[in-house]
Amino acid sequence: MVLKIIFFKLWLVTFCVLGVSTELSVNNTKKYHEVMHNLNNLSQTFLHAYKDADITPNCKTAMTHYKNAFGNQEEWAIKMADAMSKLQSGILNGNIYNLGAFDECLSIRRIDVFSQPVDGSIAIEYTQINGKYCLGGGILLDIPYKWAMCAPDACSADDLNKIIKIIPIPMFFSEDQCQDPSQEPELTDGDIVVMNVFGIILGIMLVSSLYDTHLRYYEKKTAHPLLLAFSVVTNGEKLFATTEPGTNSGQLECLSGIRSMSMMWVILGHMFDIIGGVAVTNITNVIDFMTDSGTMYVRGGTVAVDTFFLLGGIVMIYVYLKSTKEKQTFNIFHYYLHRYLRLTPALAAVLVVHLTALKHFGSGPYWPRLINNVNVTCEKYWWSLLLYIQNYTNTLEMCIPQSWYLSVDTQLFLLSPLVLFPIKRWPRYTLAAVVVAALASISCGFAIAWIYELNDSLLLTVVGENAEKYSLYYYHATYSRAAPWLIGIIIGYVIYQVKIVQKNKKFKINLFLNMALWIASLAVMATCVFVDKSHDEYDRLANTSFIAFLRPAWSIAVSWVIFACVTGYGGPVNAFLSARVFQILARLTYSMYLTHFSIILVLYLSIKQPLPFTNAQGMYEYWSVFALVFAISVVWTLAFESPIIIIEKCLLGGGNKKKTKSGN
Repeated sequence: MVLKIIFFKLWLVTFCVLGVSTELSVNNTKKYHEVMHNLNNLSQTFLHAYKDADITPNCKTAMTHYKNAFGNQEEWAIKMADAMSKLQSGILNGNIYNLGAFDECLSIRRIDVFSQPVDGSIAIEYTQINGKYCLGGGILLDIPYKWAMCAPDACSADDLNKIIKIIPIPMFFSEDQCQDPSQEPELTDGDIVVMNVFGIILGIMLVSSLYDTHLRYYEKKTAHPLLLAFSVVTNGEKLFATTEPGTNSGQLECLSGIRSMSMMWVILGHMFDIIGGVAVTNITNVIDFMTDSGTMYVRGGTVAVDTFFLLGGIVMIYVYLKSTKEKQTFNIFHYYLHRYLRLTPALAAVLVVHLTALKHFGSGPYWPRLINNVNVTCEKYWWSLLLYIQNYTNTLEMCIPQSWYLSVDTQLFLLSPLVLFPIKRWPRYTLAAVVVAALASISCGFAIAWIYELNDSLLLTVVGENAEKYSLYYYHATYSRAAPWLIGIIIGYVIYQVKIVQKNKKFKINLFLNMALWIASLAVMATCVFVDKSHDEYDRLANTSFIAFLRPAWSIAVSWVIFACVTGYGGPVNAFLSARVFQILARLTYSMYLTHFSIILVLYLSIKQPLPFTNAQGMYEYWSVFALVFAISVVWTLAFESPIIIIEKCLLGGGNKKKTKSGN
């Protein structure tokens, strides 16, 4: 998960510690009714309180015009009062967000008002008023709430705070949560250039597809493979092609299902992270959902990324050993170049969208959060993203936050020749070194968690300073996340030996041992996901041990599932994980990983009214998001992944070639 997005957990901590149903004392009851009365009449009292507030002259002038226009029942003034939040029901039950009417407030534009100066001079004073929307909040009886204000744009957040203080109401506004028509993003030259570039790419895809269709119709061959590199027809056939499970003995077919389900899990976790940071009408339902033992799979979804690390290690060593057995050369320059070309174009396309077009995709009370957390960080740190070093250079301000995984995975990939070169000649010593490295990584995690007294990632209390330390020193650090990848190398080597080297000898295992290993594996995975110590008193040793061993234990358990499936002991599990549908989804996982977080941000940070939340609604939201991510990922793959594979083959002469006999 992306630890920078911690709003949801902050809310959970607040409510779990303070509660949302409070016994009201006599004094609290009196205070509660007083605040409620002021909130209920805020639109009226606001128009009178400004006179006694020490606000700027421009704000006072604009407020005077606002008050007079409201008294004269002018439409713009009535809309401004109407757009302000009104007291809602169910605050004590978690309905703590009131977002007002965002669009109505910002629709008040260029209202020209004229007035006679107080000094009696002939000159007429002219003022232009626009609606300014500010989302603020406060704490009422230990319950935080959100409130929206619509006021003239001449008033700053500080002016609003001074007026509110007169009323009085426990509420605060900040300028970074205020918006007026002047702040709407304009179409810049960079935006236009990017739109044209994407238009050119789509045009090339269209022309290439038409050319491909022409060749197929007249049964001709292409003049050059590059002419079909962007063909949606050819690339689409490859993308959606499936084979009957079990027909390709050299493939690890179950990995498709594991990769696909892990990606679905990542999307689920990130979606609920974002939902927890925006307005819902019943936050108590979200708390109940996230703290229920039956839904721990959402909070426990952080291990899905460790599955990706595990698969990366397995595939890397398996493919390398298999290719060397087939007498293919290993060129380290091509090895690194292939990796960079494979990942970077699609990633760079997402980066460009973040820098330019993303800000035009929506608006709303929460939209400044997207601009500040996404657009600004990408402007500052685009270079570290493309160099895959974000997890060390700007850990707490990542451009495309989920891309930390790519940084860690790429850094491990750069170190992989330290394993690949010696493993053919000294397999035992190499594997022993890998085991030592895995133990060292686990020890690093233990030491870091102990020194900084970290809470485990599943606890609700991973917030504030603890979250920063957790992110900086453990979660995004390559040395502490390497264990699953190293475990993948070991299991990948074992699979290679069983599946390729000893392919004529069927691997045999005792029935009872097989059942015992399956039970143990499932039990470990269930423990990793469904353990919940959030209500327990903090135990330094227990939390440190959990942090250190959670991900290796998960990886070992998943390793058995993979090993059993590829050696014929997977049964129905292998049949499910090798299903045709997962073959397609697995090819889309990279694009899905790159795009899903941005899609979720746009969908939920552009809401303008609180969302109701129920278990059924949550599942409906998830499958809606997944469908959209899937559709966009298909386009992204066809535009930025599939063409690169063909272009790379043309540039590198078809990749690795088999050695000639004279070269053996």
